[in-house]
Amino acid sequence: MKKLKNLMVSYQRLRTSDDFKRPDPELKLWRAVLGLAAEDATKHKFGENRNMIDQARSWFLQPTSNFMTVCYYAGYDPGYIKYKMRKAIEKQERKENGKKDM
Repeated sequence: MKKLKNLMVSYQRLRTSDDFKRPDPELKLWRAVLGLAAEDATKHKFGENRNMIDQARSWFLQPTSNFMTVCYYAGYDPGYIKYKMRKAIEKQERKENGKKDM
């Protein structure tokens, strides 16, 4: 879970006075949904179901209205999330390809 929190820290928008209030449960729920999707997209276990990892990556790299809705409800800019996740996925793919060559 700590890895998930570290991953999502880089996706936070600029802080406003609203950010210093305790987030409502619905906002926390949608941020958790987005965080779990990010974790699924950056899995590095070779024994995992590769198709599911590819689907999670595709959800970020080829966003649909569902992606936009989740970002909106989570309070994040979809374009920024896509940008940051593209970088995270590319980094993970480089690590995976490096391990395969060994």
